Amino acid sequence: MDLILRRNIYPVLLITALAAGLLCLFDYFAPLEPASVTAWAGITIGLVASASLIWPFRFLLIRSRKVAALVLLSGALITATGLLWPARRVHTAQRSSRLDDFLPEYDFSERHAVNVHATPEQTAAALRQVTFDDIKVFDALMRIRAAAGGHFRTGPSPGQRRVLDALSNPGSGFFPLHDDGREIVMCMAGRPWKSEPKPRMRAANDFAVFNAPGSVKIAFNLLVQEGDPGWSRVVTETRVRATDDAARSIMARYWRLICPGTGMIRRMWLNAMRDRAEQGTS
Repeated sequence: MDLILRRNIYPVLLITALAAGLLCLFDYFAPLEPASVTAWAGITIGLVASASLIWPFRFLLIRSRKVAALVLLSGALITATGLLWPARRVHTAQRSSRLDDFLPEYDFSERHAVNVHATPEQTAAALRQVTFDDIKVFDALMRIRAAAGGHFRTGPSPGQRRVLDALSNPGSGFFPLHDDGREIVMCMAGRPWKSEPKPRMRAANDFAVFNAPGSVKIAFNLLVQEGDPGWSRVVTETRVRATDDAARSIMARYWRLICPGTGMIRRMWLNAMRDRAEQGTS
């Protein structure tokens, strides 16, 4: 009896530990958005079950192909639940940044922050120096995104090009809405789930009045805040608002799939900025 109990408890402990580890990793890059977590949990379960259809993972309690098929079905249902999770429009109750002025209402968002052992002036300067090479996963994620869209060839890597310089280029699809030295706000509009040119923004009012059907408005900021003496804090938040229900539905599915990747880029961007800012500090 003890032997049987041990044989059954070890796989459960392994699955629990694996799930906890993946959850912590997910939380670091994409702070536990329930719908995205649910969708990716279902995808992970589905991948494990698909492999088990060929060779059952007995150590994960998948002891036959029939069980694997049931687990695969469960994974598909969990994924669908995450992707079809209804979006809820949020309205900013109290203004705390210029981002609130440009997109106070939104359907999807993600927020990241990092403390920096440097003055706000040093931190703001370092923020503008970060290059694409500093964001180690950028090139790989862009290739994965292109492959998912059926494009297996990508352009040259931006490499040592500064991220903010590239985003400020008119051809990037982004438009700078605000820059006062401490807070940068940039925007984009269109259909990011499609490989198509984005509407050109030439003034902040173009973003304010944009309301093309089947599209979304996206804005993000990088805000340097005062911390304890010798310290500062950088916050970046991305917000997305759909122009109609159809766009909200499509964006919900797209957002929940890309959330870990975009979170990884933003987290590494902040970490690179922190490292640059702290190079001259004790």
